[in-house]
Amino acid sequence: MTEYNSDHLQLCDIEIYRCSSCGHTQIPVKISEEYYQDYSMGSYWGISFRRLREKQIERLASLVPSKSRLLDIGCGVGHYMELARKQFKEIVGVEPSLSSATVSRKKGFTVVHDYFHEGILIQPGFDAISIIEVLEHLEHPGKVLELAARLLNEDGVLLVEVPNGQRIVEQRLYYNLCTDHIQYFSVNSLSTMAQRAGFTVICVQEAEDPNLLELYLRKRKEPYISFHSKRELALEKIMSNISNGNKVAGWGAGAESVCFLSMLEGKVSLQYVFDSDEAKHGNTISGNNIVKPTRNAVKEIDYIILFANSHKRQIQSQLIELGFNGSLLFFDGI
Repeated sequence: MTEYNSDHLQLCDIEIYRCSSCGHTQIPVKISEEYYQDYSMGSYWGISFRRLREKQIERLASLVPSKSRLLDIGCGVGHYMELARKQFKEIVGVEPSLSSATVSRKKGFTVVHDYFHEGILIQPGFDAISIIEVLEHLEHPGKVLELAARLLNEDGVLLVEVPNGQRIVEQRLYYNLCTDHIQYFSVNSLSTMAQRAGFTVICVQEAEDPNLLELYLRKRKEPYISFHSKRELALEKIMSNISNGNKVAGWGAGAESVCFLSMLEGKVSLQYVFDSDEAKHGNTISGNNIVKPTRNAVKEIDYIILFANSHKRQIQSQLIELGFNGSLLFFDGI
């Protein structure tokens, strides 16, 4: 890649594979890993392109909980890290090309000369990670995102930028097909891959000139669990607080209450269900009497299980006014 002069160029057809479900497109691998060991990207940024990058960094910095540490994967000659200096205190780069890594180091940056892989020696604890125009080159881009998630702090943010493969395919932009770009992401395929790697999508941004797709992602706080598992954990938390002999009531006789009451059936006996809506008083829900919350009524209760999660603060204030001395339990927060 450092040699720009060539005696001739050969035009050839390439095979293109596209998923009809997610819109992801791939072409066969035509290059070896050694290709990137002396890879050289363009070292010049025009005014408009530089401004696009500045906006990316500003947006990234606005999303992170702290601006202490940034990791730039595929940092090249350090252009992106130079812009990030204004926002982050410590910046580390990873770059497989020795010539590019050397240029970045001369600019004063800490750069690991290596591919980003499982055994790479980098201390975790980053507030932000950027992967700019890298994933389209890789056979297994999902593994890179999984490893990036491990290096991020809780609530850390990852910025991913790739060529907009969706637009390339839909508009038949043949001049945007490159033999060293083997992955052409759609919004759907990139978002799905990121979610499988442990991220939630904050926002997606498209640019037309240049033709780019950027994704801002936040590391999930908890590992992904099924609806069933989360429900069982919530129920276990509720039941761990209640002992035999405790008087228990519920609060909230809306549609969500049916779900919670079915979970509690056979495990705890409710005295009644409180609700502030007078139209519901005197009726039952799942066999439980719906009553008005009064000072005398709440005084007899040890635990109130909240079913109306969206009105939590209002109900907490109401219970204080009623002189409730017991404990309020919640199904959320698991």
